[in-house]
Amino acid sequence: MQDSESGIPLEKSRYYAVILLASICVTYFVENFLRSTAGALTPILIDELGISHGAMGLLVSAYFFVYGLMQLPSGILSDTFGAKKTILGFTALTVVGVFLFWISRSYNLLFAAQFLVGIGCSTFYINAVKLVSTWFPANRKATAIGILSASSGLGNFVSYMGFPIAMEALGGWRSLYFGMSVILVVNWVMNFFILKDKEELQASHHTGRGSILNSVSSALRDRRIYPFLFGFILASTGWAFMNWMTQYLMDVKGFTYFQVGQIASAGTIAGIPGCIIVAAVSDRLRKRKLPLVAFASLYTTALVALFFLPASTPLAVYMALTFTINFCGSFWVLFFSMIPETLPAETAAIGLGIVNGAGTIGFSVIATIYGVFVDVTGGYGASNMMILGAAVVTPLIFGLLVKECYGQSPEE
Repeated sequence: MQDSESGIPLEKSRYYAVILLASICVTYFVENFLRSTAGALTPILIDELGISHGAMGLLVSAYFFVYGLMQLPSGILSDTFGAKKTILGFTALTVVGVFLFWISRSYNLLFAAQFLVGIGCSTFYINAVKLVSTWFPANRKATAIGILSASSGLGNFVSYMGFPIAMEALGGWRSLYFGMSVILVVNWVMNFFILKDKEELQASHHTGRGSILNSVSSALRDRRIYPFLFGFILASTGWAFMNWMTQYLMDVKGFTYFQVGQIASAGTIAGIPGCIIVAAVSDRLRKRKLPLVAFASLYTTALVALFFLPASTPLAVYMALTFTINFCGSFWVLFFSMIPETLPAETAAIGLGIVNGAGTIGFSVIATIYGVFVDVTGGYGASNMMILGAAVVTPLIFGLLVKECYGQSPEE
């Protein structure tokens, strides 16, 4: 028996899907290491470069702002050239930015490197989700996307725990960064031979300027996208805080850099089981909204609790709480199953790009504002109130405005 679209025997098609997933998980692992680098190195770079919190916020945002802007083009590039070519081309650009970051000793060069890495990484997740969606059956699709997304947690963990260890053991952070860069290059070669687009490209349907604008316009006119859009933007404010948490815990709670590395890494490692379990729970319950609201509510509760822990609280409690925040915060993985189940096929990829892009841009803006507020007020109170307000509203948006979509045709 053969797979009807690829012509590959069914058993080999299933085996290939697993190999493909493993290879792109390596890419996403390294990309999330790079994504977290500036946040993990915040205290180190502020000291090395002699910059303000606001300038550091801009350095973090240099990656995320361009990453967010590129989400809509990501879907268009995927439709035009295919997921494989898009991933390979932009990963090559990531490699250039990574080695520039590694050799940089000035703020301006680090900023330019962050910008290049942001562009290079920007197209990967949407295109990887497309590959997973086409190679895995419906009853395993969300779980496969969850496994892919879980590799982000491993990358974040290695960044937040690895850099403090590198500083302690090696006296600097660049050796670890270079090692991860080499892994990315080797994985690029793997992807060149492994990745395969399943469906025939329909470039003629998407390359016209009018067609692209019509697709974007159709997605934006569809009211069903807005609960996801607003919910994702609000959720991104909590992720902005997680990038500042290292500096916050050192300044306010009195922890050392190595201790905050332990706290942050306990949270980032939670994304691995979190993404897998949240997605698997959704598939098992055959529901999307219930786990989305439930995990978002727990995420908000844990995030609020973190702000009010006294400085004398044991390190293990902080580690447990950040683990809970990131585990429950893995609810975001459901968006990438829910949007294609909600929007018509012709606008689903565009919708994913709009939502992911808006959330990432929102993150980059909030991360910068957070640092500016700290500089202006001389403390973290105003910045944290901004984060808390958004955290409380997020599960309300999901509960009141998002509709159940599991197994539904977008036309229903």
